[in-house]
Amino acid sequence: MRVDLNISGQNTINIQQFGSIIILDLNLHIIGISENALEELKIDHIDHVLDCSLESLGPTIFGKHTNKIHRLIENIKDHVIPRQIIPIKLANKRVYLKLSLHDDQIFIEWEEQFKKYTSAKKINEFSFLLDTIQPNNWDLVCHAINRILHFDHVFVVQIEETGYSHVVAEDTLDGQQYYKDMEFSKSFMPKEVFPFYSMCSYRYSPNLKNNNQKFYTNKQDFILLESQLVPVPELHQIFLSEKGVVSALFFSIHIDGNFWGLLVAHHGKEKNIDLQQRKLCTFAIQNATSKYESYLKQNLLERNEILRTAEVDLKIDLLKSKSVNCALMKHMDIIMDMVDADGFALFNQGDVCFNGICPTKAQLYEIVAFIQAHTEKSLFKDNNFRETHAKKFKGRLPFAGLMYLKVGLLNDQILIWFRKESASKVLNLQLNPLASEQNTPRIVITESSNKDIAKSWNDIEINFVLTLNQILKESIVSKLKEKQQWNEQVVASNNELEMLTFTLSHDLKNPLSILKIGLQFLQNSKDVLNAVALQKWYSNLIASTESIEEIINNVVSLSQQKGNSLSKEPIPMAYNLQQIFNDSSLLYENKSCEVEYGKLLPIWAEKSALYQIFSNLISNAIKYSTHVTTATLYINSYFEGGQVCYLIQDNGIGIPKENLTQIFEIFKRGSNVKDIEGTGVGLSLVKRIMERLGGSIKIESEINKGTSVYLYFPIVEDFPPSMLAD
Repeated sequence: MRVDLNISGQNTINIQQFGSIIILDLNLHIIGISENALEELKIDHIDHVLDCSLESLGPTIFGKHTNKIHRLIENIKDHVIPRQIIPIKLANKRVYLKLSLHDDQIFIEWEEQFKKYTSAKKINEFSFLLDTIQPNNWDLVCHAINRILHFDHVFVVQIEETGYSHVVAEDTLDGQQYYKDMEFSKSFMPKEVFPFYSMCSYRYSPNLKNNNQKFYTNKQDFILLESQLVPVPELHQIFLSEKGVVSALFFSIHIDGNFWGLLVAHHGKEKNIDLQQRKLCTFAIQNATSKYESYLKQNLLERNEILRTAEVDLKIDLLKSKSVNCALMKHMDIIMDMVDADGFALFNQGDVCFNGICPTKAQLYEIVAFIQAHTEKSLFKDNNFRETHAKKFKGRLPFAGLMYLKVGLLNDQILIWFRKESASKVLNLQLNPLASEQNTPRIVITESSNKDIAKSWNDIEINFVLTLNQILKESIVSKLKEKQQWNEQVVASNNELEMLTFTLSHDLKNPLSILKIGLQFLQNSKDVLNAVALQKWYSNLIASTESIEEIINNVVSLSQQKGNSLSKEPIPMAYNLQQIFNDSSLLYENKSCEVEYGKLLPIWAEKSALYQIFSNLISNAIKYSTHVTTATLYINSYFEGGQVCYLIQDNGIGIPKENLTQIFEIFKRGSNVKDIEGTGVGLSLVKRIMERLGGSIKIESEINKGTSVYLYFPIVEDFPPSMLAD
């Protein structure tokens, strides 16, 4: 007996008739209840139920099972168990009671039990069928399911990336095939119905026409999608009714966690399928799905092996070839085959190469321009390209789908694969806008031929394209680096030659000048010099020639070693620095210049390199102090952070602050030295030699107050103790 209810102020939803449902909040208060459940409560006003606690109303429905159900609910609330199904007896009927938690709502559903158990014979027969199912044979899966259900019609529909749904398998009681290899149009499985099918392992409707049970709630926009009592989507209800279907089952198929398709069972009469049978079917489909996933993974491994071989060959040719495009042209066949394409085009800076079924050159230019205008993605694919965009291009496109890959950030290297149409029959479904008129069908079903849609690109093929993209990018970067290295080597060689020239011209000036001055002095004074003075001058001249020889040898060594660091040995500095100071004073005729020496530590370096460094710096200090009344030079050294630091300090004209940042650039001089002879090469050479020694240089200066130069030489290993003795 159905109770008349006052539902003023409440929300109602139509659900299927075959079961009952109560929904609780986490405080175990009723927030939704179905009409069947209300009948068992024998309450004539909905307000007496909603927001009431299960504790007060539960015993009326669940009787002696109330405490057990409460314990199960608490376990589900505490996430001890995710869900529970128990067979119990309610109102003299055996039912399956299902408890589950969804979004902080507790669902209590029950439905009649039609079979007490499934026989061992049936299970053994079913197990045998499962064992015979091959990894990619969905026809056998349909047959196995129908051995349990005995429905008129069972088929598997795969939802393709295009939005079309392809029937890949079928089993019928009469042995006829009605849908095999047919496609349903996009309207059959729109994205909005995906959650209805994908969130549950199956959907069950024993009678599609019996959706008149009311569900009451005081919540707005209440979602019942987790319940089995939710009716089948309207479009599918109408379609099935038009096909004479009364009872239906829909089992979701998930591959690698993604909604892949449905196994659909139809029957022309109302038919109750026990929960055990539905669970058995679910197990069979999960078993078949697992086999299919293994099959795909095995295929992927085998294909990956082929891909790896192709990748290795391509990489070798990319290394050998002068350009990426040359290597790609050589491998066009395999690049096309690896993605099962019917055509392939290479677009490189306007040049085009074709292989297989391809558009004309003019059409390709239009296609490239069109895709670049519509997306910045490097990978673009469209299996419906001709169907969707054909009108935008001149002439008929000879392909249906394409996949486009832009290599790198520029638009000058593009790969495009083409696929021809995959012809099939398509079933188009549309709700009839005139359905309100008498004897007018609620849905319009038409058949057409699909001529403009290509087969979808699968994950294996897309992965190959992505891998190919990575290989090509690496090759392009490698070739750019190679080109850059060649350019850098050419520039470095030119710089090397230039620097060696400047080194010779600059560093030979001092010893040559000293040699010239000495020879001129001897020529003019040979008759008045005693033997001791004469010997001293000869020693100075010999030292100058030795310095010249060392500089030349060092320049030759630099040119031979190129980027290598200079060989090092521990070199004492006291005598060398005194000799350099004396020569520089003589060269710049600054006899009044005084020098003060602090501690002069040894240095790990190459002797001639040190001569060039200190000769340049001491000469500069003296040269730029000639206008000072009392020119003073201070040379000191100390240990700092695993290095020997030398300080050369003068009280000369200094360097303007604005020139300090450029002082190490060749030909750069301070703005205050225009009347003093110089080339602006010395400090650049010093910095370069210091870097070759693994050291560094720092300069501090203030105009008219002098300059301080800090030289940092790494300590290769401990100095011999004798070198450090005072």
